[in-house]
Amino acid sequence: MELKIDVKPRGDNVAVVILRGEIGTETVNQFKDRIDQLVVDGQNKIVMDFQEVNYLNSMGLGVVAATLKKVKKNKGDLKLVKLSPAVQELFELTRLTKVFEIFETEEEALKSFGS
Repeated sequence: MELKIDVKPRGDNVAVVILRGEIGTETVNQFKDRIDQLVVDGQNKIVMDFQEVNYLNSMGLGVVAATLKKVKKNKGDLKLVKLSPAVQELFELTRLTKVFEIFETEEEALKSFGS
């Protein structure tokens, strides 16, 4: 199981996180640590790109939900883009599609933060 995480800064306190691979038991701590570090570093507006994530377990889902809570505390937000079919299904089953703003493109997600 492997996970690659690329972070692209996009202006003040905004970061796009591109995830590739699987977010499961073996990789969830790597995922959590990287995202937590972004928040600690002041990134409170985060876009997570799930296009190339072929597996996400409940612990990974918990990290995504916890991240939303953390950034909202810092007057930020978390947007999701390009959910892969496996991730989309999990978000629908858990009804988290009602909690998260989900976009088709990175540009739409970034615009939704406003200025």
